[in-house]
Amino acid sequence: MTHEDEPEVPTLDLDELTAHLDRGWNLVQRGDLARAEVSARHILDLEADSPEGHTLMGAIAAARGDIDEALSHYERATELDPEFVDPLLYAAELHLESARDLDQAIALCGQALDLADEEEQYLDALLLKAEILLQKGDATQARTTLGELPPSTTDLPEPVFHFRTGRLLLDLGEFESAESHLKKALERNESMTDALHTLALVYEQRGDLRAMAKTFLQVRQQDLKEPSPPWGVTAERFAELAEQALTELPSEIRTLLANVPIHTADYPALELVAEGNDPRMMGFFTGIPYPEKNLLGGAPPHLDRVFLYQRNVERYTRNSAELELEIRTTLLHETGHFFGLDEEQLEKMGLG
Repeated sequence: MTHEDEPEVPTLDLDELTAHLDRGWNLVQRGDLARAEVSARHILDLEADSPEGHTLMGAIAAARGDIDEALSHYERATELDPEFVDPLLYAAELHLESARDLDQAIALCGQALDLADEEEQYLDALLLKAEILLQKGDATQARTTLGELPPSTTDLPEPVFHFRTGRLLLDLGEFESAESHLKKALERNESMTDALHTLALVYEQRGDLRAMAKTFLQVRQQDLKEPSPPWGVTAERFAELAEQALTELPSEIRTLLANVPIHTADYPALELVAEGNDPRMMGFFTGIPYPEKNLLGGAPPHLDRVFLYQRNVERYTRNSAELELEIRTTLLHETGHFFGLDEEQLEKMGLG
């Protein structure tokens, strides 16, 4: 067979694949998962064994809450390209978020650290490993892992790395270093409200309540400028979901809560935040806990109220299913305060 007779090999349109890839990730970030999946499937139509396509499909599945499918795609991406760092990190992060297998998550971070040939990939893997170790309760190893970072006087390549380091240092009780990193993050990106919020928590731990309240007010101001996420609902629908969650409580609890109105609001009131309350709290109970009422000779029931804050509940969720679940969890948490349970008791019940 002559060269002219050889079958023509179809060429892969890399520009088209890249365009679908960029569009798919952009849609994931915006929460438009249906259209993101269309882009991901176009990629896999162009190249069935595309590690990037499977990684994108994994991210879409993870955003939908389908952990098994997401991990399956990440594993397939790693099989196709054993040196591809991204699916290793995404899988490790998913194990962390779901508390599925923290030892496996640490192993994946180790693989990523061995493969990382760019500074940002290395830092991402290192910080994620420290976060997982801290979640496991191994503060010593988490601190050792953080020790592999450049000196605190060195600027990390992106402000988000300073933020993540600051958040870890806060959890480790190293407040001065945490403050330093968080302020560096804000110097380079003043709109990074997560860093500002974490800085307020540092002030709280250090006992500087004046600075805490002032910073919380700044957080409130910046948060209110943010748009609702794509899975956000109307205020009316949010109130309906809260009412529905209330009806699902055991009848004995509903009887005791009969005189405790459930209020839904967009965000904690300015006065509440000015008093030093966290502007990102998802709920708030005000009144006299039920066990104390008899001791006080009866308390005016109209003082008891439970508030649910829509913006904050939406902020801590990734899709509509998680939103409904978080409304139930927050409602149970705040009614737990009504029944006299403290934060430690609620944490043990899985309602922290």
